[in-house]
This record gives sequence, structure tokens and C-alpha cells, in this order.
Amino acid sequence: MDQKLQELEQAIVDAEDAKRQFVQENPNGSGDKTERMRLYNKVELARKSLRDYKRMNPHLL
Repeated sequence: MDQKLQELEQAIVDAEDAKRQFVQENPNGSGDKTERMRLYNKVELARKSLRDYKRMNPHLL
């Protein structure tokens, strides 16, 4: 498997773990709203990066 592809997939896992931990520590929307949005955006950016990489390298799929 391609190294870059593995890194992008791991970035998604890491971002989702950080988001999940924050949400568990701050249920029902409590906690810093800026931090919450930063974590959600980080997950979405990681997913977008993976989609873009796959689109540019269809031979890897």
C-alpha cells in the first residue's frame, strides 16, 4: 500500500480520536466551542485530503 495513502488514513483516525475524546469530556455541547469546531474541521480536512489523493491517484485503488 502507498505510504502517503496510509498517512492520510491514519490522519483521519487520529483526528477522529481527538474529536471523540473532546466530545466525551464535554457532553451536550459543553466546553470550548472554538476547540470543538477546530476538531470537527480537522476531521473534515483529513477526509477531504484522502478523497483528493484518491481522485488524483486512481491507479492505487
